[in-house]
Amino acid sequence: MSEIFHLVYFSKAAEDLSYTDIREILEVSRRNNARLGITGLLIFRDGFFLQLLEGEQASVHKILGAIREDDRNYSVKVLIEASGQERLFAEWSMAFHDGDITTASSGHLVELFESVATSDLSKRALIMPILKKFRASAPELK
Repeated sequence: MSEIFHLVYFSKAAEDLSYTDIREILEVSRRNNARLGITGLLIFRDGFFLQLLEGEQASVHKILGAIREDDRNYSVKVLIEASGQERLFAEWSMAFHDGDITTASSGHLVELFESVATSDLSKRALIMPILKKFRASAPELK
């Protein structure tokens, strides 16, 4: 089995971002990701995006380049780049979790965003395990 490259980034959504914009981001992402063999999860909460992209490293970096050029978000900060043996979200070209309206995983979400916000590297190590918890709550993902 070949290794899967995982990249997690965090960014600030544009001030005028609407849910129509988010739907469009998801539609385009799902189409492009499926074409490139990328899977992952996009989380939106309080004006921020956190996204896990997984697949072949060059393809993931190609998608990240497009994300950096997209003016619907800014201050893109890569948090994790690592290889693993399995995809966390193999069933989704791009799963989506709306942290502003979904309450079922709110504990995971708070923990995740606190891990991202800290400069404490031991807390950042919690990001991937928390993302695995989102995989376990698959029915909530869109």
